[in-house]
Amino acid sequence: MTIEEVKIELEKIVFDLTSSGFDNIDSGTVEKLEKIAASAGELGMMEGKKLIGNLSRAMEAIKEGKSLAESGALRLIALDFYVKNLPDGNTEDL
Repeated sequence: MTIEEVKIELEKIVFDLTSSGFDNIDSGTVEKLEKIAASAGELGMMEGKKLIGNLSRAMEAIKEGKSLAESGALRLIALDFYVKNLPDGNTEDL
């Protein structure tokens, strides 16, 4: 996966979660986030990997009833900010 592909996949997930919320968390989304996090790590996107992992863990906690949707929303906002400000070709200028 390339940086641009990671960015595109994250944009799709952010959009989907923003529009659907955290009420019905799809386990496929969590799995996809984990795969993207691994790709981000391989590409040197360490901050992105951390933010993706934070969102993924929050989603699991919400799904299990151990956390609130607000927690997921905060992590989603952070990831959205990262994705929107991700420069093409250079991953750690943020």
